[in-house]
Amino acid sequence: MKRMNKKLMSVLCMAMTVFSMTTCDVKVSAAGYFYPSSQPKTTTESNTITGNNSTTGNKTTTENKTTTGNKALIGKEKSTLSSSSYLTTEQQSILNKLDTDYTKVNWGVQYSPKGMDGIIISVAPYQEGRYPYLLVAITNIYNEDVTFSATGYAKGQNGQEIADISFYEEAIRPGNTIAKAIYCDNTPTGEIHWDSIELPKTYGESTYWEGDWSFSTDINGYYQIDYTVKSEDYMTPGYVTTLLLDSYGNVIDVAYDYNCDKGYYVSDSIQFYAKDYDRKVVDVAMFTNPLIAK
Repeated sequence: MKRMNKKLMSVLCMAMTVFSMTTCDVKVSAAGYFYPSSQPKTTTESNTITGNNSTTGNKTTTENKTTTGNKALIGKEKSTLSSSSYLTTEQQSILNKLDTDYTKVNWGVQYSPKGMDGIIISVAPYQEGRYPYLLVAITNIYNEDVTFSATGYAKGQNGQEIADISFYEEAIRPGNTIAKAIYCDNTPTGEIHWDSIELPKTYGESTYWEGDWSFSTDINGYYQIDYTVKSEDYMTPGYVTTLLLDSYGNVIDVAYDYNCDKGYYVSDSIQFYAKDYDRKVVDVAMFTNPLIAK
C-alpha cells in the first residue's frame, strides 16, 4: 500500500468569514440536484467518545439507489441563510438531509461557484500550534458523479497570497465530500481567490460504500483511528481523511491516509502524533470517495 499520513492540530474559530471568487474558463455540466430521498442514500451511526483512551465506532453506508432525473439546474431560490453561509435555502436543505459526516463540522463559510449550484465549497480555519491552516472541502449535490478541477490561492490579512490551492478530484459521488488541509504562510482571512474552477468530463466511476472507524491509542499512547471501507464493487478508496472534533464541531486535529489498495474490503490505521489535546475529543468525521477499480 502506498501510504501518506499528515498531522494537523488545533483549531482557529472564525464566526465570520468572507470569500471572493474570481473564475475564468469555467465549464459547467448540466445536471439536476441530488436529493437524498431518491438518490444514493448514506446512513451514519455514531457513538460518543467518552474518554481519552476510549474506542468508539462510526458506520457510513451509501446504498446503490442512483436514478437519473431532470438534468436542468435548479437555482431559482437565491436567499441566503446566515452571515457565514452563502447558500440558497434549497442547497442548505439538501446538505442538512445528507446522512454523512458533513454536518458534524462547524464550517466557517459555505458557498457555490457561480453557475455551479451543485458544488458546495466549505472552509474551516484552524491551526497547528502557531501555524495556520485552512480546511477546504468540496461537496457534490448534483445527481451524478462530477470531476472537480480548480486552482487558486488563499488571502492573508493584507490581501497577499499566503497559500496555493489546487484540486483535481475524479468522480465525486452525489452527496460525497472530499476535504484537503492547506498550510498558510500567514493568518488566513478565509478568503480564497479562484483562478479557475472546472467540471471536466468524468471518466472514472464512484461506488456506494460503507465506512467504519474506531478511535483509540497505540502502545505508545498516541491517538490513532483504525478504519475500514467496504463496497459490493471492486474499488480503491484513495484519500481517507479523518477529523477529530470538539463538542461544537470545531476541528482539533486532522490526519489522512492515501490508500490505493484494491478490493471489496480495505482497512488500515491513521496515526495522530499527539497524546493529549487542550479540548476533549467528542467525535470523528471521516471522508473518502472510493472509485471502482479498473
